Amino acid sequence: MRILRPAVLAAAVGAALLGCTAPVRADGSTAQGLPSVSVNPTFAEPGETISVSATCRLASSTRTVITSGAFDAVTLALPADGSEPFLTDTVVINHVRPGKFTVSSTCEDDSTASTTLTILAAGAPHLVPEGGQVPNGGAHTGGGSMAPNHRPSAAAGAALLASGLGLVAVTLRRRFARR
Repeated sequence: MRILRPAVLAAAVGAALLGCTAPVRADGSTAQGLPSVSVNPTFAEPGETISVSATCRLASSTRTVITSGAFDAVTLALPADGSEPFLTDTVVINHVRPGKFTVSSTCEDDSTASTTLTILAAGAPHLVPEGGQVPNGGAHTGGGSMAPNHRPSAAAGAALLASGLGLVAVTLRRRFARR
């Protein structure tokens, strides 16, 4: 009887973990309904121009205000033709000291998001690969626990469910063997 309750509890938690895992989009994009803001490149020096992009929580939001200590506030708006689902523009970095600056986005629907922009010292080397494209995010090597489709709670749920059911089976077998 002592082992039966924990076994049933382990099986129930395992089943709950298996049934409650939220689907993750395969393309690694932001989940629908969550605001986002990004800068490209993520580092610059004073006087350089960078691109800022944002999405809002509600599709009906057509504007967002981007603020940072590294540049003047800018209001982004969706293109009139609606050709792109995100708001984007360019900004010029002010003459500020080197360091990390928060870039925040505040949409019409009051959803917010933030990211970090690193300001380099004037004349600091910028390592830009051939073609001029600055890498964004981590290396796309696939697999691993941070992979978009990796669901660690599903594996934990399966392990708990299996161990709980195994303990229930052993306990019941011993109980009926004694009779």
